[in-house]
Amino acid sequence: MNPDNPHDWFLKAECDFGLAFHTHKQELAYPDLICHHCQQAAEKFLKALIIYHKLPLKKTYNLKDLLDSLKMVEPSIDTRFYVEAFKMRKYAVDVRYPDPFGDPSEADVEEALTTAAFFRTFAAGVLGV
Repeated sequence: MNPDNPHDWFLKAECDFGLAFHTHKQELAYPDLICHHCQQAAEKFLKALIIYHKLPLKKTYNLKDLLDSLKMVEPSIDTRFYVEAFKMRKYAVDVRYPDPFGDPSEADVEEALTTAAFFRTFAAGVLGV
């Protein structure tokens, strides 16, 4: 895989998304990991677009920062993208460690999968895949 190839980034994102999706479909009880891989997928879908547009790639998990980098070259990025990104904020790092409030709920898992799919559709449309 080539880190300068946006399609390779898209494929890596597909792996994260596929793992999350199929784990959920198998009804395996890993809500924290499903949500984390959804966040990772969304992050990599956006990074694929940054590479595609030949923008500087920042080492960040923050989807808002990635959207900020893209909004000048992707005019369709509007408030709803930031709303979707905000939903994923706690799944980049925090969910990987013990939390006194417990694991994400089934509703959280469904929302994370839907949000990852939102960014997947956006990236696929731009990349033509």
